[in-house]
Amino acid sequence: MKPKRYSQNPIQVRLHEVQEDTLNKILSDNDYCQRKNIISKSDAVRSALFSYCKDYEQEKYNQLMSK
Repeated sequence: MKPKRYSQNPIQVRLHEVQEDTLNKILSDNDYCQRKNIISKSDAVRSALFSYCKDYEQEKYNQLMSK
């Protein structure tokens, strides 16, 4: 397994109570976590953020190509 490369400066994230409750439910659902490759709260947050990053890059690329 390749070592993961994380930022040298971790960020703190404050979740809403509903988000925290749902995240706890997600982590207690072993089947879901296994299918989504989630081991910790950090994995879930990184995965969601990665989706936004991909979407942003795709949008910027599409804008560039439409000019």
